[in-house]
Amino acid sequence: MRAAYSDLGRRVEREGVLSLDEVAALVENPDEEREWALTRSLIEELRAADTVLLGAPMYNFTVSTGLKAWIDRITFPGAYVDAGTGEKLLRDTRVVVVAARGGGYGPGTPREHFDFQIPYLRAYFGNLGVAEDNLRIIAAELTRVDDIPALNGLQPLAAESLARAEAAVDAIAAAV
Repeated sequence: MRAAYSDLGRRVEREGVLSLDEVAALVENPDEEREWALTRSLIEELRAADTVLLGAPMYNFTVSTGLKAWIDRITFPGAYVDAGTGEKLLRDTRVVVVAARGGGYGPGTPREHFDFQIPYLRAYFGNLGVAEDNLRIIAAELTRVDDIPALNGLQPLAAESLARAEAAVDAIAAAV
């Protein structure tokens, strides 16, 4: 992201909740215009979606840099609140995250406290206004069981985790 994006964001924060058109009116130069055009198109895409499907590999105990860059770009002051009513615009949007994790980080595992991926995504989408019951996070654990020696012997657990994740995805698809 560039300084133009940050400068525009700071001006918007000073103004309060604005419509996307009102934000566009605050653009002061070609750099900001370019940054806002990209940001606005991503915000509009998310606001128009009934369902958002994200693939989220765990890297270094959290989300990938690609997903984080998207999150940083779409996070813009007031973008998901109705400027007139204060209503959360994403409350009815379904978000499905399919996470792949090389090790075991689920509840009850010895490395559960290393999981900064799923709690982060829950907090992020909740803060964006997605209703808790509209956020589904499905995790396949131990996906690197065949190439990390310390995970040797955990293949049956990896297969079970993958089967549970696939069943959860199938159930969501069948419900649509």
